[in-house]
Amino acid sequence: MSKKCPISTAELIYQIGQLEDQFIRQHLSSIGIRMDHARLLHYVGEVPGTNQVSLATFLNVQPATLTNMIKKLEKQNLIIRRTDPDNPHMKQIFLMPDGGAAVAKINQVFNELNDLVTAANLTEVDQLTTLYSSLVKK
Repeated sequence: MSKKCPISTAELIYQIGQLEDQFIRQHLSSIGIRMDHARLLHYVGEVPGTNQVSLATFLNVQPATLTNMIKKLEKQNLIIRRTDPDNPHMKQIFLMPDGGAAVAKINQVFNELNDLVTAANLTEVDQLTTLYSSLVKK
């Protein structure tokens, strides 16, 4: 007979995060999109015309990594780079029509996950938000 070890709150939060990550990755792979590409597409959808510096900061990636990501998404006709009319040395990034469709599918995945979390009827969401804010500051 095995004894069940009590699980700490931190471990429970970690395990939930892992399961959410698994859920997202499985659903994104079913539509042919990687997690990092999904984040990039979502950001460009929220901030059309963003530049590569802002995007690299948001994604927390090196400029060379971002350039490779952008090239892959351009080849898939999901995004396009255009010269910034105010600064010819900068490129702005926009969604192509297929990119907009991909963002809609990405949003469906996250909405489905959010529905699952909401259905759990967590009564202490504000406390989780406070915990999150505390951890972000560390």
